[in-house]
Amino acid sequence: MAASLDTLTSWHSDWSGLRVVVLGLDATGFAVVDTLVELGAEVLALAPEAQDDVVRIAEVIGAQVLVSSDEQARVEAALGHLANLVVVSPSITRDDVVARALANAGVPVWSDVDFAWRVRDKEEVVAQWVIVVGETDAPRIADLATRILIADGRIARHVGLGSAPLLDALRDPEPYTTLVIAAGSTGVEWWQRYPEALRRPVLTVSLGDGAGNPSGTRFDGTTNACIYRRSVGPTEDMVKDADVLEGARAIGIGLDSPGMSDLGLVEGILCDRAFLDDRAHQALEISTTEELQEAGWAIPDDLPAVLAAIAIARSFDVSPALIAGVVTLP
Repeated sequence: MAASLDTLTSWHSDWSGLRVVVLGLDATGFAVVDTLVELGAEVLALAPEAQDDVVRIAEVIGAQVLVSSDEQARVEAALGHLANLVVVSPSITRDDVVARALANAGVPVWSDVDFAWRVRDKEEVVAQWVIVVGETDAPRIADLATRILIADGRIARHVGLGSAPLLDALRDPEPYTTLVIAAGSTGVEWWQRYPEALRRPVLTVSLGDGAGNPSGTRFDGTTNACIYRRSVGPTEDMVKDADVLEGARAIGIGLDSPGMSDLGLVEGILCDRAFLDDRAHQALEISTTEELQEAGWAIPDDLPAVLAAIAIARSFDVSPALIAGVVTLP
C-alpha cells in the first residue's frame, strides 16, 4: 500500500495499491467500485446479488467481483483479499456476516459517505454538503431544498436516496456549489467519528428515529447548523451529543409555536425564528398551511419535511418570498 488510511483525505492523495473490499453492488456500491478503481485501488466487490450488466462493467474496468448467495464463500473471498479497507454500500446492515468477519479481522470499515467525503475535492470547485438523514422524508426534504436553492441561483443537486449516487456528482465535471445528500438510516449505522478535518458538512438534517446509531454521529462535524425534530424522537439528544464545530447552531423543527432558533407554526402560519437578527422578539412569515394545502401538500403530515427544507434554504439566506414561491407551486 502506498499510504496509510490516515493520509487518505483527498482525491489527490495516493490511493494506488490500496486493497479494498466493497460490500454491495447496487448503484452506490458500483459508484464506490468505479471511483476506487479510477484512484488506482485494487478492488474486490462482493454481493449476494447484482445485475449482470453491472457485474460485467465492474469487471471490465478492472475490479474483481464475486456475486454469490453463499455467505461463507463471500467471507472466504473477503478475507483472502487481504484488504486494507472495507467500504459498505448503504444497503449493508450492521449484522452483515461478511462485514462482521472483516471487522473482526481488524479491517477498518467506512460508509460510502465517509469515503466520498475524503474524495470530494476532485474538481476545483468543492461543493458544500447538506446531509439529510432518514428513509421516508429525506428524499422529499432534499428534493424540495434543492429546488429552492436552484431557484435562488445556486448550482445545486439532490443526490443519494431518490436520485443518483453521491460519488457520481463528485466526479461530474459540472461544478456544483451545493450537494443535498439524502442518506438512509441503514447507511448511517456505519458512520464513524472522525477528526474534525474529515467531516465538515455545512448542514446536517435528521427528523427521524435513531435506529441503529442513537449517538450524535450523524451530526458530527457540522459547521453551520444541525436541524432536528423538536420534542419528537431522539434527534434533539443526538444534537446534544454531536461533536460539531464551534459556532454551529441547533435549529429545531416543530408543529407548535417556535422558540428562538426554531421554525414552527403560529395559527397556521409557518414561521422562522432562527435565521433573523431579532429572533428574541420577531418571527418571519414564510407561508401558511392553507397555501400549502392548495399547492397539494398533505397537512399536517408533510409539514415537518417542508419546514426542514425551509430551514435548509434559510440557512443559505434565501429570502422568505422566494421560498414561499417554490413551496406553494402546485
